[in-house]
Amino acid sequence: KHMEIKHHSPLDNLIVEIEYAVECIYNKGNIPEKSSINKVNLSKDESKASERVMRINHMGEICAQGLYRGQAAHTKDQNLKMKLYDICNEENEHLKLCNLRLKELNGSSSVLNPLWYLSSYVLGSVAGIKENDWKLGFIEETEKQVTDHLKESMKQLPANDIRSKEFLEKISKDEEKHRDTVKSIGSNEIPNSIKTGMNISSKIMKKLTSLF
Repeated sequence: KHMEIKHHSPLDNLIVEIEYAVECIYNKGNIPEKSSINKVNLSKDESKASERVMRINHMGEICAQGLYRGQAAHTKDQNLKMKLYDICNEENEHLKLCNLRLKELNGSSSVLNPLWYLSSYVLGSVAGIKENDWKLGFIEETEKQVTDHLKESMKQLPANDIRSKEFLEKISKDEEKHRDTVKSIGSNEIPNSIKTGMNISSKIMKKLTSLF
């Protein structure tokens, strides 16, 4: 979609972004067509624990979409804009995996996802506007915190939920790749106060997502 946005009027761009957000948040059919990983039967308690973990990670992927779309929409560097949209498309594959696993666990996504997407889009927009100061430092820090969270999530899964673990391992590898990509493009370290704020916000969001 990023090739279309490039030539649209501001109003058209807004409509495209709204359509993208709605598709991202509500398209529960957005899952891979095939999966080769064998399913494992889980007990009721194990399924509930896995659902909670995947629900939170699904929220994280919703936020990732908002962050990348927001920064891409507001950066003036056209090459960077294209790269951000490309990474965003790759992140969408993670969303598909989380949708698939939640469906298999008979789970549901958070009702707060529209709020999380909007707040992430705003943060991404600020990062795009602060491009000269931060470059891609905001996204690099985001990828770092996401990778740490994924490692924590894998420890929280039931021991025999191999399927969810493999999904999260794949996502983690891609996040590391994205972090290396933004570092190679160029990023400046963001202020420690911003890092701390991101970490605190993340904890609050995870707690609320597990409840609603």
